[in-house]
Amino acid sequence: MGHRFVLLVLLAVAASSCSAPSQTVTTGLSPTSPTSTAVPRSSQQAVQTPSPGPTRLTWQPPSLVNPTTVTLCNCNIIDGSIVVDLRLGQDYILKDPMVLTYPVVIQGGHNIVWIGGEVRPTKGPDIPIQLTREVGYGGGTVHLEGIHLAGVLTDGIEGGEWAGLSKPSGTLADATLQIENVRIDRLSGDSSVTHQDCIQHYGGWKELRVDHFTCQTLYQGFYLPWEDSAENNQGVLLRWDLRNANLRDAPNSTGDGMQTLIHFGDSGEGTFNATSHQQGGSLSNVYLHATQKSLDQETYPNSGTTSLDRTAVHSTVNSKGAIGWASTWAVSGVVMPGDPPGGDYVPLGEAGLNYTSPGYQ
Repeated sequence: MGHRFVLLVLLAVAASSCSAPSQTVTTGLSPTSPTSTAVPRSSQQAVQTPSPGPTRLTWQPPSLVNPTTVTLCNCNIIDGSIVVDLRLGQDYILKDPMVLTYPVVIQGGHNIVWIGGEVRPTKGPDIPIQLTREVGYGGGTVHLEGIHLAGVLTDGIEGGEWAGLSKPSGTLADATLQIENVRIDRLSGDSSVTHQDCIQHYGGWKELRVDHFTCQTLYQGFYLPWEDSAENNQGVLLRWDLRNANLRDAPNSTGDGMQTLIHFGDSGEGTFNATSHQQGGSLSNVYLHATQKSLDQETYPNSGTTSLDRTAVHSTVNSKGAIGWASTWAVSGVVMPGDPPGGDYVPLGEAGLNYTSPGYQ
């Protein structure tokens, strides 16, 4: 379900022939030097220690060992995208001092921290952040924070550790993706050709974590299947945790309006079974502003969904109109209708080039 990477062949070539955008080594090592293991990761300081603020985020960046700093730029363009080719096992800090007018493709690396930035493609529509080909391999964490995505967009953030690598079905991932204080403005595109996802998983994550997130989409919001149906993207998303997030739909010029603002737990396209039912999740302060269909019909599985093997997967609607799955899945919390009482969790202007992190709990 959803479009596939068109860059896979070129990215495979890029991985062996292209370097990442201009790199600054923060430890005195060359970019190809082995990662130091002299100091345990647990004793390292996080890449940034922001000033305290009233809306501290849930997850802090991973601790880094001898990180390499990569300054992103509108360069190293391959097939219309900025290719950030990172060495396996190495920790990285990504710096974004300018508006990036091309999509960004990140592959490889271990712990990767990108705090503050703006991606605004001028052609397309296209996907501003794509994660692929062993990104975070070896138990790493990819931390994306304070980034504003706008411009001509198809999707927002998509991919996974094994995206593009044709792993066997059921392959578990060991990398984690954290997305915090990210705003995605109106996604565009034509759903007769492709569809628009705020966050789309394929290729596998051990866990997907989202805190403070705002997105408007014409077609689909969180697309979090157990496993993608395409052979080159198979890899399991074991668990997701969505907090302080609000999505808003909009009329679609093709098709019958929205599909689903939140879609999770299936194996392939709309197939639920005991295996895919192993996926777990958590919802806390998640709002869906549904205007094209009822809230129940803009979530999936919904109240009428059934499984191939009689596994209970349907949702329930409570007296306040909220949607939940606690009775049928290992998914706590509910999806609330409408907008958060205080407005967008990531107001316009909060994320971007001048972003300052509020700190972490």
